[in-house]
Amino acid sequence: MIALHRLVIGVCLAVFSAWMFADYFILWQDKIKSHFVFNEMDLYWSVVCLLPILLGHFLTIWGNYFRATAQFQHSISKVTTPAHKKQRISIWERHDPYFGYTVKFWCLTALIAIMNIYWFILTTVLSRDAYVKSYGVDEGNVRAIAYGSSQAVLLDTSIILFLVLRRSMLHALGFTYPEIVPLHRWLGVTMLVWATVHAAFYSAWLTMEGRFWTDIAFTDKSRGTRNMPGVFAWFGMVIMAFMALPQFRRWVYPVFIYVHRAGTFIFFVGLIMHYPSVMLWYYMLPGFVLFLVDRFVPKIIQTRSIHPNVTCAFNADAEIIRMRLTSHEPMKPYYPGDYITVQIPGLGRIYHPFTIASYWPEDPHSITLYMRVMGESKWSWTKDLAKLCGNEDKRITIQANVDGVFGDRRHDYLKSETMIIFVAGAAITTFMALIKAIAAQIAASDEPLRMQLHFICTFRTRSELHAYGSFLHQITRDPRFTSWLHVEIYVSRPDKPETLMGAHAHVVKNDIQVPSQTKVAKNFLKRTGTKLKRALSGRTIVEAPAPTLTSVVIQDQEKSAAAAAAAAEEDNLQRSSSVKSTVDTLHGEDAKNTANTTFNSSSNNSSNIEIINEQNADEPLPLSNKPTKSRTYIENALPTFQASSAHTVSKRLASLDLITTAFLVTVPLAFYYGFRAVQWDGETHWCPTAKSKDKWTIFVCQWVYALVPGFLHFFVFFLLGSIGITIARRFHLRHQKGGHDVETAIPYPDFNAEDDKLSVEDGNWDEGDVVYSRGRMDARKSIQRFVNAGVGKKENGQGLVAVFAGGPEGFVAMVEKQTKAANWSVDFHRETWAP
Repeated sequence: MIALHRLVIGVCLAVFSAWMFADYFILWQDKIKSHFVFNEMDLYWSVVCLLPILLGHFLTIWGNYFRATAQFQHSISKVTTPAHKKQRISIWERHDPYFGYTVKFWCLTALIAIMNIYWFILTTVLSRDAYVKSYGVDEGNVRAIAYGSSQAVLLDTSIILFLVLRRSMLHALGFTYPEIVPLHRWLGVTMLVWATVHAAFYSAWLTMEGRFWTDIAFTDKSRGTRNMPGVFAWFGMVIMAFMALPQFRRWVYPVFIYVHRAGTFIFFVGLIMHYPSVMLWYYMLPGFVLFLVDRFVPKIIQTRSIHPNVTCAFNADAEIIRMRLTSHEPMKPYYPGDYITVQIPGLGRIYHPFTIASYWPEDPHSITLYMRVMGESKWSWTKDLAKLCGNEDKRITIQANVDGVFGDRRHDYLKSETMIIFVAGAAITTFMALIKAIAAQIAASDEPLRMQLHFICTFRTRSELHAYGSFLHQITRDPRFTSWLHVEIYVSRPDKPETLMGAHAHVVKNDIQVPSQTKVAKNFLKRTGTKLKRALSGRTIVEAPAPTLTSVVIQDQEKSAAAAAAAAEEDNLQRSSSVKSTVDTLHGEDAKNTANTTFNSSSNNSSNIEIINEQNADEPLPLSNKPTKSRTYIENALPTFQASSAHTVSKRLASLDLITTAFLVTVPLAFYYGFRAVQWDGETHWCPTAKSKDKWTIFVCQWVYALVPGFLHFFVFFLLGSIGITIARRFHLRHQKGGHDVETAIPYPDFNAEDDKLSVEDGNWDEGDVVYSRGRMDARKSIQRFVNAGVGKKENGQGLVAVFAGGPEGFVAMVEKQTKAANWSVDFHRETWAP
């Protein structure tokens, strides 16, 4: 079924690509003279170009709900494939070692490059003879190059919007949105280059003709009235390109968005007025239709289900915002790596993307987001959101609009024998659902995990670590994770003393710290002063290693609970006998040699733990008799997508999505074709025979035929989409109203109970918290350990080892640099939140 779905979409794209190659001969050489009104040329274009595009997009929407489920189930099943069945990442999904792009990305890039070169050479060569005959050899060649470059710009206008669709036909072929966006940027640069070549050679031709100042001016006596909009279109592209530079795009992202939208409008309007031909819509309309559908339909679907108010809490110490969105009905199933975009009405109209941290089968009615506050710029949206959410982790409600879910990524990397994940800070959210999905697959399968998975994460402070404390505690203590997942956690610097003495002091109450060998870490208490000593005084750090499990996966909860209880009891016995010796060792001369974590250990905790207790370091530390969190994790199941009826939910939402899309496509297109059939001049073929009139009359006539149908289509689409969002919001509120006041009828949780639960989830456990090492993570040393262990040998070839790096651009670049420098063969994946 998946193969057939991809085949049909591939055929639709192939037909569109073939049309692009044959378009010049159909539209430009054999064009019908009466093309000012609807004619058979519109029928050719509708059947061969627009219809395949729309068919492919409808199949993409359907597959966005069903293919994602089947594809993810197919991929996740690979992690429990018997070890004797060799698997490799397919060649199309592998990344090149130099630029980091996949093979399929370069194939798509090559296709678009060939199209550009083909159009430029074809139109230049075919028009050269006519221009040489009219203007001479030199002027004719210059004029032909100007014409060929303009046609290349038209080609790119038909493609560029396809590369920013969140639900694109390219996704069905294995591409992801982050993978396509770079191609969109480079295609924008290509358009600017072609437009500059066109402007330069056309200006040179006008100079040769002695008409430059008359034809580049607002005058009715020459082509200047049409050329000036072209100049404005070129300036619009230049401004967009300048603001799209990474330095500006990341620093003032809202300004970049607004300038990009304004520049896009100026470019398209200027393009149509510069060359007022109705045939321009043959290139622009398909992209416009899909772009508008992509922007309106997901908003309508989410508005009718997600509560208009969301809960958020700001951890001021960790600088992390935690946001939770809820729905009265199961949401569209989302998968590891998927994301949504969020807009806060009080903070502007821009939607910001965030990776979903929650695992859909655990709670299909909610979405959890973690947002790292970026305060480096005064334009920071998350900084303003943090002020709106308040302080001290007190949950409040704010209004938010949601667009998505998006993603639809392939998970071919799950075929690898070894997966290594380097993650910094908030990028951990990208992998939370993936790790839980793997654990659920192991629990549901009769086969043990085939893959070796190493999770290496670093945080700035302990407060930031504990913002994700519930997840980190689970993967380091829950037997369903510790049997196969190797975790290393680093904290690069200590919290401020006021943080440790404030409302979030509980986060360090039971930290298990792996001592560092550096002098900086050794003099940690001396450097931070008396306040920090007092804050830590009396707080013990107790070793609580994860249970040692065999490779046999426990299948039922009863066995798992018994194993967890036995392991916890054994832990207590080991601790009571080893605490005093651990204290003596760590306070002695050899403290600097303790806690070297071994590479092949199945446990994620070190054997020697530093004890900070100024009052009585020589006596055994008291241990709590209360049950630890690890003994109660088994009560929370890890369901699979199949067990959570993802197919049923997808079927209902897919039908609604397709009906909404069909309505928003057909009605505006009916307006477009209707206005294309109108003879605005009131006389048949008047525009082509109006050359006896002045140029201004001709321009106005051409502008009417070229501008009115397309812009009325856009207006009708925008109006219907806005009305659809309003109706969806009213439907949702009416569903929640239940005959009472709308605002009071929405079922929000009890905040007091939620805050108590939140404080526990954030790290205030009875015994033993998250194990971590002080100091910066050394990517080079970590990679060298894998090389020394024989992971990623070059003689084994690519496709066996996958390496992910997630976090800020600088962190990802650093890991990528060390990966390339190492003597090993891996497939490297970039996961960065840079806009």
